[in-house]
Amino acid sequence: MTADDIKDSASAQVLSEYLRRTHRRCTTERYMVLASAESMSGHFTVEELCAHLIANGRRVATATVYSTLQILVDCGLLRRLHLNDGAMRYEAASPTNHHHLLCVRCGKIKDVREPAIEEMLKSRRYSAFSPAYFSLTVYGICSTCARKAKQELKNRK
Repeated sequence: MTADDIKDSASAQVLSEYLRRTHRRCTTERYMVLASAESMSGHFTVEELCAHLIANGRRVATATVYSTLQILVDCGLLRRLHLNDGAMRYEAASPTNHHHLLCVRCGKIKDVREPAIEEMLKSRRYSAFSPAYFSLTVYGICSTCARKAKQELKNRK
């Protein structure tokens, strides 16, 4: 997919409208970052997105990637996740809220939906604050890491 192809997509139209409204330039690089971000599956870091751009023959300055990701978050196309490993991750914004299970050993993230938590959070009212979306992160150990730890313990004995 080329940058010109992405300009015809619904997300590109959202980006174009946001850029016009905020008096920013509609650059080819911004649309390339959008196209690459949309093609990433799951959660990704800036470094992973930059590597994806390079692998697809797209040269975009790292500073442009950072600033474009901020724009994509601001216009609602991406969500930024602050996780305990210090690295910021991004994911495509979805119409439904979901939560994250994060393995503290390997860093794997799993998306889960918990309708009861979602309903409880939606029913809350906050004075002087209008929530846009919410995300809950549950930290623990995934089954793969738990099996490995159990096997390592068994091998030590």
